[in-house]
Amino acid sequence: MSDVVQKLVEVVPIQPPIKEQRVQRGAEFAREGEKKTRYSLPSSLESASPVGYRHRVSLSEEEAALMMPLLSLERPEAFVPATASVTEQELFEESSLGILSSRQSTNYRGHKQVTLGPDDSKQAARLLGKLKGRRGEALEDAAYTHLVFSKPYRTPFTLLLTFVGHKPFKNLMTVPKRAFDKRLFHADDIPTIGYLQQLHIGILADGMERAAIVASHGRRRANVHMAPFCGERARENRRAIRELEKLGGLTSAQRQAGWRLAIATQVGEVAEEHRIAAPKELWRRVGANLLSLRSERIQPGVNQEEKAPEQYQMRQDMDVPDELTVMCGRAAYNAFVHWTGCERERSKELMIMERIDVLTDNGKQRLREVRVMLETISDRVVENIPLWADMMTAKALTRNAARGRKAFALAGQRIYVGGLDRGQIASEGIDWDVAVRAFGAASARSALVAELMGCVELPDDCDLLAGICLMAGPVNQNDIGKEFYEYDDILKQAFPHIDPTSLLVWTLKAKTISDPIGNEEQLLNAARKGALVDLRPGPHDVAAIKTSAGISAMRSRDGRVNAERAFSDVGNFVTDSSGEHIPGNPGSQWPEAWRNETLW
Repeated sequence: MSDVVQKLVEVVPIQPPIKEQRVQRGAEFAREGEKKTRYSLPSSLESASPVGYRHRVSLSEEEAALMMPLLSLERPEAFVPATASVTEQELFEESSLGILSSRQSTNYRGHKQVTLGPDDSKQAARLLGKLKGRRGEALEDAAYTHLVFSKPYRTPFTLLLTFVGHKPFKNLMTVPKRAFDKRLFHADDIPTIGYLQQLHIGILADGMERAAIVASHGRRRANVHMAPFCGERARENRRAIRELEKLGGLTSAQRQAGWRLAIATQVGEVAEEHRIAAPKELWRRVGANLLSLRSERIQPGVNQEEKAPEQYQMRQDMDVPDELTVMCGRAAYNAFVHWTGCERERSKELMIMERIDVLTDNGKQRLREVRVMLETISDRVVENIPLWADMMTAKALTRNAARGRKAFALAGQRIYVGGLDRGQIASEGIDWDVAVRAFGAASARSALVAELMGCVELPDDCDLLAGICLMAGPVNQNDIGKEFYEYDDILKQAFPHIDPTSLLVWTLKAKTISDPIGNEEQLLNAARKGALVDLRPGPHDVAAIKTSAGISAMRSRDGRVNAERAFSDVGNFVTDSSGEHIPGNPGSQWPEAWRNETLW
């Protein structure tokens, strides 16, 4: 295990453009008789999600600096006996920053969390202490323990993939066979779909460390165990893992459906000298900001729709500073070192990165090549969808395959493709699943740097100053080409002497206008749900609490489920120009007596 201390990430403010170039989303409610578009405010929101439609909150440089240790956290070395009981509200807010919003733009329903109280946490600590391959010690005095279960990545998009890559005529047999293998053996259509499960686990693990701190205003820390549940280690640890799964209530039916323990997170109070000191009001605003961050696909004046409002049509004289990309890289290496235990300088070799944007040498040509490759693969996918299946679904398969093109639109001032080489990872003695999870954590942590810097000294007339779109779409599309049409990996041209596996794409964007609110609405409104995404979950959908009375869904009580938005006291809810709220968007608080209830 590496003994290299993670490097502190520094604040990099982004210069706003001149006044004349500052534009905002400025969404309004559709007028009576006017057709509603994705640029209009939703008419209402009915959702159990703690997120809602939010806007970013400005942080001063000094406030942002106080938060930078969140991007270079070391594991807690010890917990101290709790000085206060854990309230239901604290656990709700921590889960809101963790499992309920792990990556803002992705709502993969493949995670479930069961939280154990202090007594069960003692038993969990004993079992965790038996696990081989831990990156840190199993700690005593945990106030509670989250057990996170994961299942293979399955979304509406992977349903579409069932019909991709088949030969004519033979598809009458090969489509049912693939569907059977997916159902019974949890087989993946293409390798990168299997990697997505591991990427999401790593992203969540990294987020859980920050969530515990922010929700407790710096009082608690999370000790996250992930590596023992991967690959060969999981087989060696089978007996202890089964005991932990039993403790979390995993049933045989759930195991058959592919659910397995993926993360065990001990949360407890730490001594004063190990806390991040910041005012409570700042913790609240940071929590609200973390819920406001969005995947930003549109670069104004570059890849906007023709029908987009005027403010999306204008290019802005803004750029992502080199200093910011340096800090994004620093955070990424922090995370990879943290989760794999490799040496820091070696992590820079293992994490394969290619910058392919227009500011690099031959960047325009390289970007054009990648776009053409992805478009060509998309055309072949659409052309080769089995006709009988497409007719049975009223051509929904080809429509959705064509619609999926937007999932790999490459636009931004800084574009990076990242991945790993299996051979290099194996030579370091790192389990492949651990490496992929660590890569997910690294990608999300580096993205968070850009997102937070986009909130620093944010003027009133700007939605943000920088954002990021973190995408798997391009590499999944490339993987279809690799599996079925003899294409090379995206990274092969830049790294011809190794065998790279692309995993994710970052597109960093400096701009002042948020993406259309319809991008968020498809994740929150079942009536306008996007065809290839899941809706945001409520607490009762994916989180549960174990008490002496048994295991019960979080915020599901007396026939009522959650309608509260976490950190709602900050008030960063989207409104129209007159300040009118989207009905239901601010939510309603969980009853006071239930919010303040101690759980154990």
